[in-house]
Amino acid sequence: MSDAETDSVVFATEELLPEAWRHFPAEGPVRAFNPGLLREGAGWLLAYRIVGPDGARRIGICRLDAALRVVAGSARPLTDEVRFRPGAEYPEMGTKWFADPRLYRFSGRVFICWNSGWHEPRNCQFLQELDATTLLPLGNPRELLLAGERQKLEKNWTFFQADAAGDAGAQRVLAVYSIIPHRVLEFSIEGDGDILFHEVARTEWALAGYPACHGGLRGGAPAVLKDGVAWVFCHSVHDSPGGYRYTAAVYCFSAQPPFAPTAQPMRPLRLSNPFGERRTFERLNPAVGEVIYPCGAAWDGARWLISHGINDEYCAISRLSAAEVESTLRPIATDATHTMTSPRA
Repeated sequence: MSDAETDSVVFATEELLPEAWRHFPAEGPVRAFNPGLLREGAGWLLAYRIVGPDGARRIGICRLDAALRVVAGSARPLTDEVRFRPGAEYPEMGTKWFADPRLYRFSGRVFICWNSGWHEPRNCQFLQELDATTLLPLGNPRELLLAGERQKLEKNWTFFQADAAGDAGAQRVLAVYSIIPHRVLEFSIEGDGDILFHEVARTEWALAGYPACHGGLRGGAPAVLKDGVAWVFCHSVHDSPGGYRYTAAVYCFSAQPPFAPTAQPMRPLRLSNPFGERRTFERLNPAVGEVIYPCGAAWDGARWLISHGINDEYCAISRLSAAEVESTLRPIATDATHTMTSPRA
């Protein structure tokens, strides 16, 4: 269905279910939400969380045509087809819980990344290469590891690519670890083992323009490089009478080292939610109210497309003009106090 107020598409859960999972609705509630988005030819790839009546967390993937309609028969049960590396040791939930997929293309290769929720002794993030034709996994998932101390809960690393200095045509593969401070990590997709990330840049800055009542900025969609600037559609969380409320925002950083932030949000970004705080089923998390959670973004030459979840129940894509997105931002003053370093690993 569409939301005329914000020029968006909200997908019916049933059309996102692959054949192997189409029996779910007859057995109980089925939720599809938090979709990642990636351009593929004239259309798109969409990957999303599925929570079926058994409570298991799965990921499905399908194709969309140029009009953002699900291509009939394209949906696949991705997590049924994932095979973890024999002998690898991960926490038990690390191989059973699949959440919040993001889609990427590095050097012409397609990848999907997900996390394993919140569990002891640590959660996991995995990167899996996909066959762009069949949408089947290639090889095994590779865990994302951080050199040095990491947070106990890791969910929102934001990947991007940047030109390698002094090496024409070569690109570095990087990730934003946190927005404040703005910590940037570097990694390599070569090989087939787990992937070690190293910090290569850090900018200390304060979020002065965004009302504190909305909460701090956390990661979201993969960074989109446009006009020498990386655009990140992220999220923040704050308490409300209906429970924790997730809202979308956008900020920008330079695509050149040390990748310092260049624009900060003044207010949340309005993405489609025709439901408000209403839900079709019981809340997956009783402490959470309205949820707008961006997991994918693209610039189509005329508008921004942001794929996002709604209330842990639905997948949506909102289309926004450049002017609407830019109206939520203000430049970060060039005389602002920043401490920046670029140690190369």
